[in-house]
Amino acid sequence: MKVIDKDKKGETHRGYYWVYQNSLKKIAFFDYQEGRGREGPMVILEIFKGYLQTDGYAAYDIFDKRPGITLIHCMAHACRMFHEELDNDYDRASYALNDIPKLYTIERISRESRLNYEEPKVVRTAKAAPILKGMWLWMQQQYVHVLPKSAIGKALAYSLERWHKLSLYTTDSFCPLLVIICLKAI
Repeated sequence: MKVIDKDKKGETHRGYYWVYQNSLKKIAFFDYQEGRGREGPMVILEIFKGYLQTDGYAAYDIFDKRPGITLIHCMAHACRMFHEELDNDYDRASYALNDIPKLYTIERISRESRLNYEEPKVVRTAKAAPILKGMWLWMQQQYVHVLPKSAIGKALAYSLERWHKLSLYTTDSFCPLLVIICLKAI
């Protein structure tokens, strides 16, 4: 976003809001930073422990090496890349998008059923994990048939490179599939 600097009359610079969410309390926190470097998140998350769900931006990679933090990625960001390709490679993009609503439905039904602590993990393992495995196999098969620098190639690569962290939510009942609180706050 464009930001006016009081020390530079008539000039603007680009600024960034970093959005953090607390899934348990269902709140979002906005932190303004002048840049997109990892300095801002490093300060905010200095004492954080737990699951850190991100969009796959490289600035967050450092947290993957921090003890006590498990880095996971948001399915909505992978989904968006395929959605943007519907006009260019409809067959592949729509096929990739076909299974994602099934994952959302599994999450919605689990949430509405008010399952106890362990039950969402059991449901995810039984229902979501096979869908995710099929998606991963299909993406691997498709990737060898597209140009890596094409938009669909980049969408496939984005998901494949992050697949472990995209599907890690199935291993714990508290991990969300997507950063919905942050997405709604924006």
